[in-house]
Amino acid sequence: MSLKRILAYVSGLIAVISMMLAVIARAFLMNKVLFGLSALSYLRITNTMLLFAITFWLFECRPKKE
Repeated sequence: MSLKRILAYVSGLIAVISMMLAVIARAFLMNKVLFGLSALSYLRITNTMLLFAITFWLFECRPKKE
């Protein structure tokens, strides 16, 4: 397994976890803060990690030069 694929999986996993934390903070907490971060902060982390995952996936899928 290549490093780019591992980084894509890790950043995708972080994105999914931060999206779930944002939903929990938005839906169940009155002051909209979970672990010191607001729901908007978790969604920004989600966007960043999804961009990392897409970038590493595209690097992995591009044709190799020989």
